[in-house]
Amino acid sequence: MASTWSRYHFLTQRFSLGLLLSLVLTLTWPFTVTGSRLPGEVGGNVTFHCSGKSVKHIDFLYLQKDNVFVNGYHASKELRTTWNNTKFDQNTSSVFMDNLKVSHSGEYKCLIRYKDEQHINEDSITLNVTAKYSRPVFSPPVCDKETQGQNCQTTCTSNNGYPKSSMIIQAIVTSTNDTIRQTWEHVKSVQSPNSSTLLYNIATTVSYNCSNGEIKFSCSVGDVTSDEISVCAHQTQHGIDIVIVTAIFILVVVVVMIAGFLCWRRRTGGSMRLERVNTNEAVEISLCEKNGEKEAA
Repeated sequence: MASTWSRYHFLTQRFSLGLLLSLVLTLTWPFTVTGSRLPGEVGGNVTFHCSGKSVKHIDFLYLQKDNVFVNGYHASKELRTTWNNTKFDQNTSSVFMDNLKVSHSGEYKCLIRYKDEQHINEDSITLNVTAKYSRPVFSPPVCDKETQGQNCQTTCTSNNGYPKSSMIIQAIVTSTNDTIRQTWEHVKSVQSPNSSTLLYNIATTVSYNCSNGEIKFSCSVGDVTSDEISVCAHQTQHGIDIVIVTAIFILVVVVVMIAGFLCWRRRTGGSMRLERVNTNEAVEISLCEKNGEKEAA
C-alpha cells in the first residue's frame, strides 16, 4: 500500500511540475509560436524561438527568409550582416523582430547545429503580418437638386488595412408601415493598395433615394464598424409638411366657396323646397327675411 501511494504521489508531483512549467512558458512567451505560424501586426513585434537551449550548446543558429540571412549566432565568428530591426538573444537563442511591415510576411527557417550533433536541424516558421483597418467614416450626403431626393450618394472610407478585405453596408429603412434592416446592395467599392506600405484603402459609394422615407446607414470592415448616419429624414418631414399645407389650403378654399354660395343665395332671394313627412304637400321656405317682407307688402 505504501509503495502504491508513493508511486501515485510521485506521478502527481511530476504532473504538477509539468503543468507549472507549461504555464510559465505560456506566460513568458504569450505571442510566439515555434515551428508553425507566427501572427504579427504592422508596427508591432514578434519573437522567433528557434531553440530552447542557450548558445552554450549551439555551434551555429541561422534565421533565414527566402535564403536571405536575417540574424543568428555562430560560436567561432561574429555575424554582422543582420537586419536592422532584429536582435538575437543568446540566453534563449531567439530572434526578436520589431517595426513589422507587410513585406516581412513569409516563411522563415531556423537552421541549427548543436555542438554534440553533426546534422543540422531545420524548423519552419510562417510569419503572417496583418493591419487593422481604420474606423470607417461617411462623407456628407449629396443629392441631385433637380430630382428632389431621388438620386443621392454618400461614401464610406477606411484606410491602412491588410490583407485585402471587403466593406459591408448595413441599412435600416423606416417607412410609414414598417422598419427593415438589410444589407445594402446599391454600392460601388474601390480597393487601392499603397505601393510602399502595401496597405489597402477602401472607399464604398452608396446610392439611394428618399422615396421610402428615412434610412440609417452603417459600414464595417472586419470587426471595425462606423458610426450610424441618418439620411432622408428632412425630405420625409418636408413631404409631410407639404401634404399638411395642401390639405389646409384645400379646406380653406372649400369653406370660402360654401360661404360665398350661401351669401349669393341670400342676396338673390333663393328658396328651397322640402317635403313634409307622411304628406305629398310641398312647403316653400323663404331663406331671406327681406324677400318675405316684400311679398307681404
